[in-house]
Amino acid sequence: MQSAATRRPVDTLLFEQLRAYGPAFGMLAVLLLFAVLKPSFASFANIGNVLHQSVILIIMAFGLSVVMAMRGVDLSIAQIADGAGLLAAVLMLHHQPLWLVITAPLAFGTLIGLINGFLIAYVGIPAIIGTLGMMFVVRSGELLVTNGAEPQILFTLPRGLTRNFFFIGQGSIGPISALVLLGVVIFAVMMIVTTVTTFARRSRAVGGNARAAYLAGVDVRAVFAGGFVLAGLLSSIAGVALVSRTSIAMPRGAEPYLLDAFAAVYLGTLLSRRADITIWGTLIGALFITFLGNGLTLLGLGAPYRYALNGGFILLAMAIGALKRKT
Repeated sequence: MQSAATRRPVDTLLFEQLRAYGPAFGMLAVLLLFAVLKPSFASFANIGNVLHQSVILIIMAFGLSVVMAMRGVDLSIAQIADGAGLLAAVLMLHHQPLWLVITAPLAFGTLIGLINGFLIAYVGIPAIIGTLGMMFVVRSGELLVTNGAEPQILFTLPRGLTRNFFFIGQGSIGPISALVLLGVVIFAVMMIVTTVTTFARRSRAVGGNARAAYLAGVDVRAVFAGGFVLAGLLSSIAGVALVSRTSIAMPRGAEPYLLDAFAAVYLGTLLSRRADITIWGTLIGALFITFLGNGLTLLGLGAPYRYALNGGFILLAMAIGALKRKT
């Protein structure tokens, strides 16, 4: 018979394993439940469709995760995506060349991120206030450009004019959609940016202890501002891809992605032993959120259930993260 002293290490090991991998098994169990209740959920066609849909959220969540890893927040990412998508649509409607249709929105997102970074890192405005204000500024500009939320419809244009632009969100290379390939490329780039670059080391230092990073010679303000610039650029890419996929642009069209992006980042922390924000964790969180929404839709449950679950997952992730940091 095992003594209490012998059992204790085993119990401790089981608890540690459950704490480390329990959330991942929980996510998997939810998806398996959907597959049992609705067999079409696990079909190759549905999985491919969900992967295609998830790319927009993944790209936006990557930018948010960079800012949040440095203990910041960016509430303007969805509005930047909206603005970039609208700019691309307006340029397309005015028959502008493809290079301008792509680069102008990316420059717009980068500029907004640069302004956010300057106001927050150098002026000293709290991130939640600065990005909230920027969200309303961009939204007002969208309403002015679209004469009060008038949709910018692209699918009525000649196919020869829109073919190359629509390829981003609707085309495919072999059996794989171009949008999924774009997501893979951005994931690979973000893994490099956040793991092996100078920015990665400095941003981890800022996120760990900003004062210690400053005393070590890190330009904390520049690094912190750089996170917002990167978030703005990624949000603009997501906005252009969204318009390319849907063939329509309108103000507030990307706003539903904001809560989903927060949920994806927080869910990703559950997969880290120390509740760290990581790119791969955010990827898994975003995929889970998208599959969750798809499963609820197949079961005939609407947006209220998805929002309630997303909010619950955020609270759960924060609670578990707090427990992990305490232990």
